[in-house]
Amino acid sequence: MKMKSTIVASSLLAAALPALSFADNAFTGVQAGLNLGYEDSSMDWETDSIITPATPGNFLAVGANDSESLDDSAFAYGVFTSYNMALNDRWIVGAELAYQGSNTSDSVKSIPGDPLAGNQTEAEVEINQTFLLGIKGGYLLNASTLVYSTLSATLTEVEVNSDCPSDGTVCNPGSPARSDSDDDNITGWALALGLEKSLSENLSVRAEYRYADLGTASVTAVKKENGEAFGIDADIDVTSQALLLAAVYKF
Repeated sequence: MKMKSTIVASSLLAAALPALSFADNAFTGVQAGLNLGYEDSSMDWETDSIITPATPGNFLAVGANDSESLDDSAFAYGVFTSYNMALNDRWIVGAELAYQGSNTSDSVKSIPGDPLAGNQTEAEVEINQTFLLGIKGGYLLNASTLVYSTLSATLTEVEVNSDCPSDGTVCNPGSPARSDSDDDNITGWALALGLEKSLSENLSVRAEYRYADLGTASVTAVKKENGEAFGIDADIDVTSQALLLAAVYKF
């Protein structure tokens, strides 16, 4: 009976060995890395409302030319950590948390859609930072090369800073020029495609392309103030594309 039990246990162990042989590879486990690259951001401005500087404020009809397309390209940088596990000897799945910064920005030289002549109010839109949390799937081309895709939820900070001169249009000509600032945290999604190459037991490098629809920010470009300034609200649709190179360390 003891011999029979030993044979059964040995058979079960032998059956499990193939699975154990691919339970680990160059890309499984905990990883952390640093990426650098280039990011292009599009910020589509649409003026949502214009409010008169009176009590109570009345909404003016927004003019036909109420939108403007802004864009900027800049150096991008970020950090990330991920956990991957093997499904079999080719496929892996995982999760990744990342921080990305680029500080892209662009400006409108006058508020779009303002029906009043002489509008000289300038507003700058800045994309400050993005956090990403995603799921990852990858396929091993060979023991040291992985192709992968990551689908992430995003959280991004968008900031608008405006300068309103004493032009008698948006801001009171009898008062000093004023500056306003507002920001919004928006949610969206990002899809990345990449190739990772293992260089040693713990070190690998990867190249990645990422497209992101970061969402729509709702901001007050100029704050309404009785007798001093019209209120101007805007919606800003933000998308981005990035090319990134990364160094990755496996723990």
